[in-house]
Amino acid sequence: MSDPIQVSQLAAESINKRRSFWSNAVYHIWHDRLTLLALVILFLLTLACFVAPPIVEEVLHVDVEDASVRDRYLPPSPEHILGTDQLGRDQLIRLLYGGRISLLIAYSASLLSMTIGVVVGLVAGYFGGIIDDVVTWFISTLSSIPSLFLLLIASAVFSPSATVLVMILGLLGWVQMARLVRGQILSLKQQDFVLAARALGSSHLHIMLYHILPNVLSIALISVTISAGNLILTESGLSFLGLGVQPPTPTWGNMLSDSRSYFAQGIHLVVWPGSLITITVLCSFLLGDGLRDALDPRSRK
Repeated sequence: MSDPIQVSQLAAESINKRRSFWSNAVYHIWHDRLTLLALVILFLLTLACFVAPPIVEEVLHVDVEDASVRDRYLPPSPEHILGTDQLGRDQLIRLLYGGRISLLIAYSASLLSMTIGVVVGLVAGYFGGIIDDVVTWFISTLSSIPSLFLLLIASAVFSPSATVLVMILGLLGWVQMARLVRGQILSLKQQDFVLAARALGSSHLHIMLYHILPNVLSIALISVTISAGNLILTESGLSFLGLGVQPPTPTWGNMLSDSRSYFAQGIHLVVWPGSLITITVLCSFLLGDGLRDALDPRSRK
């Protein structure tokens, strides 16, 4: 008699073979509880930061810039659910608005770096020759300079605002993505389906967009997810150095940086922005790891 466990495994493998690649990935994520939990938490945090601030202002009758000297360092209460800061401003509404800016910087900069990295890696890996040599030299040169040093120079030269930070982080963060995509395409362009497309007379643009690009999207998705978590940490670090988004515009990074001077008066000023940064970064890394498992058939096996 056959082992029931082996029979169930064979049945599962048969079902997986009948599914498409992306259907298998969605199925894997749906049954990976840790990845699914990280995805739900990130979605709820993002939704709260982008949708909830006007609702909270209307319900609790608070404003992100309303200051009151006599209400400084208040602990959590029904009027101020997460307490107040050193100027008497409501901590909850500032965390929501600050999360909107921090997440916007992280998501936008990671998408920008992914787009540049995929385009540069795709062109360099596909055409090769002098184009590949120039791109490889530029990537090697840029990689040899510490990224923090470049960030400090760029932040010092330009006025640190959310838009400027997105441009700086996006334009400096594409190198690793380009290297990964280039290495993948050097292998893909020798595959039979690419050679067959060339033999049929397909243009270079058609081959890159419809035959090669879909095969590197999994790498891009994994990289952009992990990059978003790293960029939140980078924004927090720049705020700590005074080169991030400047107050009174709130971000999680500058709220945490400002609170270190008032730790004794209100520990909640440190706990809430620090906890949100930690949770967001952890969920980004967990989601990236889950996507890697879901989009890599070898790891699924």
